[in-house]
Amino acid sequence: MQTIIVTSTKKLRQTAQKVGRYEHSTITQALEDVGFIHCTTPPQVMDVVPRFIDVEDIILLLIDVEKVQPEVKYEAAKSGRTGSFPHIYGPLNNNAVYKIIPLKKRKQHLQNSTSNHRANVAK
Repeated sequence: MQTIIVTSTKKLRQTAQKVGRYEHSTITQALEDVGFIHCTTPPQVMDVVPRFIDVEDIILLLIDVEKVQPEVKYEAAKSGRTGSFPHIYGPLNNNAVYKIIPLKKRKQHLQNSTSNHRANVAK
């Protein structure tokens, strides 16, 4: 199984569960405004998460790429970050999310609430 990750919030996830699909590009932008959902690979995720240090209830949605119904493309970041980032070109079907990992703030840092996160998502 290949995993990609969406950085989200509990509230956005609850909305997705009610409507049957996830429709946000980022925590602050709608899919319809951007055109795709920003994702990361497991090795990239902890480099991206600190951008959201002030956001409450951050969660990571672990996604099985094989179950994603819209097209997934790996593309260079417009920000100039190195590497290719996965982008989902359409609403994310809820059944592609196989695990949710809540993150919590500690001493000005976001930390994974499970101690072996990187090992689990790298499989």
